[in-house]
Amino acid sequence: MTEPLNPENLEELMAGYVLGDLSAEEAEEFRQILEKNPQLAEEVSRLQASLDLLPYALPEVTPPPHLRSMILEAANPAINPEPAPKQVSFPWSKLFASLAALLALAFAFDNYRLRQNLKIVQSRLRQELQTVQAQKDALEVLQQRNTRLYTLTGTENANRASGSILVNLDEQKAVIAFQNLPVAPSGQIYRLWAIVDEKKIPCANFGASQGGTVLEQISIPVGACGATTSTLAVTLEPSSLPPQPVGPAVMVESSL
Repeated sequence: MTEPLNPENLEELMAGYVLGDLSAEEAEEFRQILEKNPQLAEEVSRLQASLDLLPYALPEVTPPPHLRSMILEAANPAINPEPAPKQVSFPWSKLFASLAALLALAFAFDNYRLRQNLKIVQSRLRQELQTVQAQKDALEVLQQRNTRLYTLTGTENANRASGSILVNLDEQKAVIAFQNLPVAPSGQIYRLWAIVDEKKIPCANFGASQGGTVLEQISIPVGACGATTSTLAVTLEPSSLPPQPVGPAVMVESSL
């Protein structure tokens, strides 16, 4: 025989029955109690009615704004799929265009450098050819008869200059071979004079290279410039003036 329940145990079973959290054995026990005590059904109905009204008795609380989106995402991830990783497309066309531009620039610079080097080589070659030709001319003058040799040295205006002049009286030609003669300033030239009886007779005009050399074949009037009584001198003269000896002497014949 089942022992009668005390009031506290009975209230616990009744509350558990209404809330639906009794075990199967406890629920069966409480149903048997209800069959034997029909007056408890009214109390059970009262508790059930109170339980139904409980949600309406709770204070209204506003949910946070993000709660709805969190619930939807948890319920169905497909609604808000995670954004796919952004596909980064490498700008190959721009890279190739930049490389092509750089290569074109490199080739253009290389061609420009080659052209400049070619100009330098051509200039040096022309100078070498001129030197060879002048040496050849000088050798021909030396091999001919009736050739005179004049040796000149620099004055205080060109103290490092020195050289010789070969004059072939038959051919009326001369070869000037000077060294360490400064380049004539702009608007000025070197002029070769024959001094006869203190008169200066113009023989030829010439210039010096950047290296200070003069190797040049010229035509001269041998009447004065090749006379045995004449001496030679070089002055620096204005190129725009007639051949008058107004400039300083830069080289004179060694016997002077």
